[in-house]
Amino acid sequence: MSPKQFESELNYLAARELAESLMKQGFITKTEFKKIDDLLIAAFAPLIGKLITVSLDKPED
Repeated sequence: MSPKQFESELNYLAARELAESLMKQGFITKTEFKKIDDLLIAAFAPLIGKLITVSLDKPED
């Protein structure tokens, strides 16, 4: 992984963590969080971060 890609991963994960915290505190809805996450993925183009999002979006059995 290049240094630039690593920085993108870190920035994505930090921003996502902030958005998730806002959701857990009730400041934004789950739908708003999903929209924010989609925007963050578009902005940072994370490779690993996309995998995290995909795995969390799977419905539980």
